[in-house]
Amino acid sequence: MDMYKKTLAKEFKRAKNFGRRHIEDIFIFRNVADNLHQKRILEHTKNLPPLCDEGSALVEKLRQDGVVITSCKNLTINSTPLFLESAYKIKEKLSREPSENVPNEPFLLASPSLVSNHPETFLWGLNEKLLNIAENYLGLPVAYHGMYFHRDLPNAKPVKSKLWHRDMEDYRSLKIIVYLNDICDESCGPLQFIPKNLSEKVSKKLGRNYGYTEDSLMQSLIPSHTWKSCLGPEQTVFLMDTVQLFHRGKVPLVTDRFAIFFDYTSRYPKRPYYCKSSLPKEKMISLAQGLSDQQIKALFWRDVVD
Repeated sequence: MDMYKKTLAKEFKRAKNFGRRHIEDIFIFRNVADNLHQKRILEHTKNLPPLCDEGSALVEKLRQDGVVITSCKNLTINSTPLFLESAYKIKEKLSREPSENVPNEPFLLASPSLVSNHPETFLWGLNEKLLNIAENYLGLPVAYHGMYFHRDLPNAKPVKSKLWHRDMEDYRSLKIIVYLNDICDESCGPLQFIPKNLSEKVSKKLGRNYGYTEDSLMQSLIPSHTWKSCLGPEQTVFLMDTVQLFHRGKVPLVTDRFAIFFDYTSRYPKRPYYCKSSLPKEKMISLAQGLSDQQIKALFWRDVVD
């Protein structure tokens, strides 16, 4: 009975969000929301935080292509050694979990308690250098939705994020993805995307920006040789706007793929009901001691009063 109630509640929530989304797509509502969004961006321009040359180059590349590649080393963040030390501890523990614990799922996620036991991982995403990059790209004060530590399983059925899709939480988004093993060819399960200009063409052909799309349909819309794979050695970092680009995590064929995803939108997301933190609020409160005002506002963005 408990399982039935949970399933019913989940389906009710999905139906409610579906209805909200389609109401928002009615022209008059969309036009008002779009105008307010542009007004906020214009008003916030003078308040954008300064960037170093490296940060400016990353933001410019993001604006141009929707994706940019760098590395943990090149980001030159002081806390990176502690972050990586903790990340590899989570990787080691997650690698020992039997995949049978998640039947019919293409990946395992590190639990909130495991992440909380290694807070350097979650807090790395709150580094002010990363927040400044996110804010300059989004054009608005940034909301940090946490980190998701993935162990992607080989030869899993392609479902959910393994299918082509665009995220829909906001007008723009930013995901920072850190590889924790070498992803040097297609068999390793790279993150894949469709270039920005082609993503727009695909959306027009589909008649939608959201929902999952299987390979067979995508191939009928756009040749597979135009699909791009994010390849790189361990500790490669990708910054990607997952709203602007169709993307997916390709299913690995040979071995597990380990990657961490850090998630950012503006503090005024287009669809806030799709935004949730990777950690419960009580755990975030326990990690917040010593954070700056900028970091607190990004973490507890729903509580910020403008």
